Amino acid sequence: MKKKKSNTVVLSMHEVLTRAKKVGIGRIVKDSEIDYSDIPALTDEQLKKLKPLGRPLISGFPRKAISIRIDEDVLSKIKKKAKKQGIPYQSLINDILKKAV
Repeated sequence: MKKKKSNTVVLSMHEVLTRAKKVGIGRIVKDSEIDYSDIPALTDEQLKKLKPLGRPLISGFPRKAISIRIDEDVLSKIKKKAKKQGIPYQSLINDILKKAV
């Protein structure tokens, strides 16, 4: 167990699981064991208000998250240019690559 400055206790995953077992929690519950009977069904009005999770598709094509290394000066220039255009810098990089291939 480690202590941080603000009296916050940081536990390792092993310590969390060990403590959970001591107090009787930590059992893995299967979906089939969950009782949903006390949860009321959503109304049509509530369903209409729901918003999809995740990032929206742009141009109908899903995007793939990757990690690349770019020179700091190049990234800085791209970020400045993207800010001027009012778009995320990742979108600008995508646009530049799309035009190049």
